[in-house]
Amino acid sequence: MVPISKVRPGAPKNRECGGEMMAEPRMRRENVRWFVWGALALAALILVWAGGWGKRPPSAKASSRAGAMEPSRAASPNTLATPTERAIARAGRDGKYSFVLFYRPREQASEAMKDTFRRANGKLGAKAVFLPVDIGAKAEAALVEKYRVRQAPLPLTLVMAPNGAVVRAFTKAVDEKALGESFVSAKVAEALGALQARKLVAVCLQGAGTRHNAESKQAAQQFIADARLGGQAVLVMADPRKEADLLKRCGITSLPLESTVLMIVPPGRLVARVAGATTKDALMAKLVTALASCGPGCSPGGCAPR
Repeated sequence: MVPISKVRPGAPKNRECGGEMMAEPRMRRENVRWFVWGALALAALILVWAGGWGKRPPSAKASSRAGAMEPSRAASPNTLATPTERAIARAGRDGKYSFVLFYRPREQASEAMKDTFRRANGKLGAKAVFLPVDIGAKAEAALVEKYRVRQAPLPLTLVMAPNGAVVRAFTKAVDEKALGESFVSAKVAEALGALQARKLVAVCLQGAGTRHNAESKQAAQQFIADARLGGQAVLVMADPRKEADLLKRCGITSLPLESTVLMIVPPGRLVARVAGATTKDALMAKLVTALASCGPGCSPGGCAPR
């Protein structure tokens, strides 16, 4: 996740996109569901086209941020066809990260990165597995296609949290220090996993130091369960005192004094922020207003992984 990007010249102004919120559009209640679905579908299409979080797919120009390596098809137990996919699944069950290195044999940079993997395994092996993948290996063809890396600059390293979310991607050789700094909190991984599944994420920031916790949480729970979102929304509860990285990635520079709901749409754009006591309908209205004001410009970039 990175801070919210600047608004394009001439784009409508609102607080979440860099200026004042536009007035809420007048629309009939029966149209809200279709408007929200249309906006989320547009965001999902942008995610597919961009390869995730506003980046081109690796075949054009690989990104150093996770999300550009979002799978071309969703993984399920029935599609774990390769040895590496099965190793990733085992690591996830054990609560470990997976570092997956895609390489071509006998290339200098790839061989150097394989050496880095061996050294990193000695230091980080208790909480991660290190999995080199020769992109020419027939047994790994399905995995190579899944992440669309055949034409990507190599070596390419994907870092996956235990829940399967890609939290970091390196498109060049890096050292053990960089690999060791790739771990994220469980809440960040939870949010990224939902975004990579093309779902809207509502992050409810609250803790012992925030006010209106009960009202905010209830509104967020009812919001994600609203039929107009069709089950395509996820709630992530997070204590802001323990989630400095999440706050930084979303451009929040100080601890909130009131419980705050953040709305993030694929591929990772923070489109709305609601602090204090609120209701489900107020959250829905805020989402509709934000998507109407920002349009497709709200989709790429934003609150996405680094």
